[in-house]
Amino acid sequence: MNVSRQCLFVLFAAGSLCSMAGAETVTFENLLTTPESFYKGDLSQINSDPLTVDGFEFSNQTTYVDPVTLDGYWSGWAYSNTTDTTTPGFANEQSAITGGGSNGAGGSVSGETYALAFGSGATINLPAGALIESVDWTNGTYPYLSMRDGDAFAKQFGGAGGSEPDFFRVILTGYSDLNATGTATGSVTLDLADYTFSDDNQDYIVDAWQVNEDLTALGNARSIDLVFQSSDSGQFGINTPTYLFIDNLRYSVTAIPEPTAFGFLALVGGVFTLRRRR
Repeated sequence: MNVSRQCLFVLFAAGSLCSMAGAETVTFENLLTTPESFYKGDLSQINSDPLTVDGFEFSNQTTYVDPVTLDGYWSGWAYSNTTDTTTPGFANEQSAITGGGSNGAGGSVSGETYALAFGSGATINLPAGALIESVDWTNGTYPYLSMRDGDAFAKQFGGAGGSEPDFFRVILTGYSDLNATGTATGSVTLDLADYTFSDDNQDYIVDAWQVNEDLTALGNARSIDLVFQSSDSGQFGINTPTYLFIDNLRYSVTAIPEPTAFGFLALVGGVFTLRRRR
């Protein structure tokens, strides 16, 4: 067997024992069966149980439970299919400003389910072998109206004259281990609002689905961490409501060869070495 045939044989053997990468999408559909509903985790007791969707773990914590209402304070991730784009305030925190989930082409589909993150420190754990590719993202109704009009806690972006250099962004950072531990593998910044342009006519607050945001810069991450930044911050932190809404989380999966596959390839390599010596 000549060298070229040996190489072809090894490639064929490796291809037979290792799965090729395939594209997959987390759509969040079928998580809710009731229209205009949402799920923020178990709010009846203090807990830290992630929401698992298609093998991905979305962090979810209940850190305080009101003893009278038995309604808890949550952070991390939730999912929703609510469509309210007009009601301001915290009571409408679960609604996307688009009025529905992403159709993957920049539009929205009323009633489709999407996910939302609340607060810095929300994380996503990836299944082994998954490589993040892209995501659709947008603002929520609560933060959008807060930035556009101002409220009792946060300022109107741009100020009364519209020229103040405000911004609101979230930084996604990949990590080599689960739960945002290990070494950083890369980061991506999503600008939810930007009023820093010299031409005020270019200022914007995101109000539509931003489709196929490239996340490959996160590298070979096992987890993703979210950190919000805003020009409207005070002694108690960010005044702007810290939410990110996502849909259609796309990724590829490459199966890792079984130990027996590695042994087989080593055996093949040994045979070739012996033939060359002979």
